[in-house]
Amino acid sequence: MLLLALAAAASLPDAAACQAAASDPQAVLAQSVGLQGFIYGYPMVDMTRQRFNETHRTSPSQPVAAPLNTIAVYPHLLTPSTQGQLRAPNSDTLYLNAWLDLSKGPVLIEVPAMGSRYYTLAFMDFYSAPHHLGTRTNGGKATRYALVGPSGGEIPAGYEVFKLPTDSAWMLGRVMAEEPADEAEAKRLAQAIRMTGAPGGSVSDAEPLNPMASLEYFTVLNAALKDLSRQPGEEALMAQFDRAGFGPSVTFDPARLEPAQALGLGCALRIGPQVLAKTAFKPSFTATGWLQTRDLSNPGLDYLLRAEVVRGGYVNAREESIYPAAVMDSQRRPLEGKFGYRIRFPNGGLPPVDAFWSMTPYAAPGMQLTENALRRYSISSRTKGLHYAADGSLTLTLAAKRPREGTANWLPVPSGTFTLVARLYLPRPEALDGRYVLPPVERID
Repeated sequence: MLLLALAAAASLPDAAACQAAASDPQAVLAQSVGLQGFIYGYPMVDMTRQRFNETHRTSPSQPVAAPLNTIAVYPHLLTPSTQGQLRAPNSDTLYLNAWLDLSKGPVLIEVPAMGSRYYTLAFMDFYSAPHHLGTRTNGGKATRYALVGPSGGEIPAGYEVFKLPTDSAWMLGRVMAEEPADEAEAKRLAQAIRMTGAPGGSVSDAEPLNPMASLEYFTVLNAALKDLSRQPGEEALMAQFDRAGFGPSVTFDPARLEPAQALGLGCALRIGPQVLAKTAFKPSFTATGWLQTRDLSNPGLDYLLRAEVVRGGYVNAREESIYPAAVMDSQRRPLEGKFGYRIRFPNGGLPPVDAFWSMTPYAAPGMQLTENALRRYSISSRTKGLHYAADGSLTLTLAAKRPREGTANWLPVPSGTFTLVARLYLPRPEALDGRYVLPPVERID
């Protein structure tokens, strides 16, 4: 057992070893299949990692930790000091977090009436596909749901059935807050959402699980593949994984690998992240300079795209929200805090949404919120005191320093290079099909 643990935790081979392995057919074959396994299994391994790290106490500063089938509400809206390592967190909504185990029967959720306050409960199955409940599906009415996985189970009377394709799932919920002054009410409503299911073990201290940097990746993937129901059309792929030692019909044991096999699998893990970063995700520019993407929530058999989406932070269904991003101004120059910028929405040209829209700047790289004197981390349709021109247009000023015209329409940005992310919650059809595009980001010289 100790040997297995040591083998699984061994560091990955370096670049020179992987280059030398190119002359060994057994290592090359293992690397080829291992790379397919890395790409295919990325959602399962990443979610297993997150599940362990959020159902255990892995850090004194951990924002949430709760047993399986238990909701943890983030203590506050996210700010630069509370965002932790989250990538591109929003400051528009209060987050809720829960990890589900439906293998022992349905998990029940009771949601209070939310009225016109936007909220969504996004359930990610273990293939990373999102499934939503919330304002869009129930109009904000008080509702009771029975979450049911492939294992089924008895459903109590009075609960609406909501099926998920895997017994393991992650819920990330969002409840809109009308700026910090409304945070307490948003938190009260979030805490009123009740979840009842087979109890998980109590939260205990543990070292963080990080299977990405060793052969433990295939140990975790092997366990996940054994638990998940098979997808139609993947029989040949699973047979390859079985032959490589980590498929659903075998038990992965790194201690029994031939040295060339271990080397090939290790090289697959070394090169895998580079493959994702360079080949998987190619957004396109709109005519006004914003990055747009196709429907990332349904990549189908494009496992490469699916893995890169997960690596970047998961996505919602497009009908729930879309996130156009700008990394350059209207002249294709990088966005930098040493310059000022403006975005002018003509009268009638605000983002078409049924909930609300917002814009958030993030420091690059890392996609992190940054502190500013106004303590304003986003600007949105809910921002109080926005000043509209006499013709009905709205001009936002993006700058690191306070603009001369005042703070009403000011969105503070990082002092260095930054990315601007727009969020459209419940976008209307014209925002989804391309008829509406955001105005350009114009540099003010």
